[in-house]
Amino acid sequence: MQYPDKRFDWESMRVFLAVARTGSVRSAAKKLGVGHSTISRRISGLEADLGVRLFEKVPGGLALTEVGERVLGHAERVEAEMFDLERQVMGRDTAPAGRVRLTLPPPMAYGPLMTDLVRFADAYPEIDVEIVVTYAVSDLTRRDADIAVRFLDEPEGWLVGRRLPIFRDAIYATPDYISMHTLDGVNPTARYIGWTGDEDHPAWVRGMPHPDCPIRWRIGDVTAQAAAARAGLGMCLLPCWVGDLDDALVRVPPGNTVYERQAWVLTHPDLRTTERVRLFVRYLLQCFEQHRPTLQGERVVDA
Repeated sequence: MQYPDKRFDWESMRVFLAVARTGSVRSAAKKLGVGHSTISRRISGLEADLGVRLFEKVPGGLALTEVGERVLGHAERVEAEMFDLERQVMGRDTAPAGRVRLTLPPPMAYGPLMTDLVRFADAYPEIDVEIVVTYAVSDLTRRDADIAVRFLDEPEGWLVGRRLPIFRDAIYATPDYISMHTLDGVNPTARYIGWTGDEDHPAWVRGMPHPDCPIRWRIGDVTAQAAAARAGLGMCLLPCWVGDLDDALVRVPPGNTVYERQAWVLTHPDLRTTERVRLFVRYLLQCFEQHRPTLQGERVVDA
């Protein structure tokens, strides 16, 4: 099969790969940050240029044809070469300027980090930071991110990583909620705010100081859980980095921390000599180290 090189360009390849991996035009458009009509035009144009059908409609989206499967293998190899080239070029960039893409989970973004980053922006006005707040694991090989902050016991061995302080959690509620409800004994009246899909007494509740309190509301976001607890909806498990800095919440007695997680700052080895990446990683490490007592819940507990 002969592919017309003049039209099977990198942008068309990105669109093709996005549709192949997500299985739909709409999902591919969301992944690439463009309109779904743009994706449709690109795929239609690519199929017209090649003179073949790359996708067929199936219930719920699109599937690769036999020819599409063959094209996918070629496209993925070219993509890997392009990403390798980008990392090699970027790794030789010694200017403190350009874009840095950071990905980190929500609990890390909702503490004092944003205030810290203002100082970095002031010190390095030519570095443009893009922050993606997500629990999803970004692929550093594919340049989904330049820097990733992740909760991991140990990172993949090929990544360049620096260990962060331990993050600890505690149970929080408003003082009024605690005073108005019972926490122990037969049929306690206090309730936990849980996560989507939790049963009434999931394993994490059974490991809490008040295991007989059931879940009655389920909210799949840390900030929304904190807002619900502030409104008096119930008790929730929050990172101390979030809960201890919320003036409306206190730790539920006995007030000790109940869970801990290890975190890392990671980047691809090809980027460790890129000046803007190196500077930003160093600054992140300094910020998290500065907040170590808050991250680890080292404070006088509310009894």
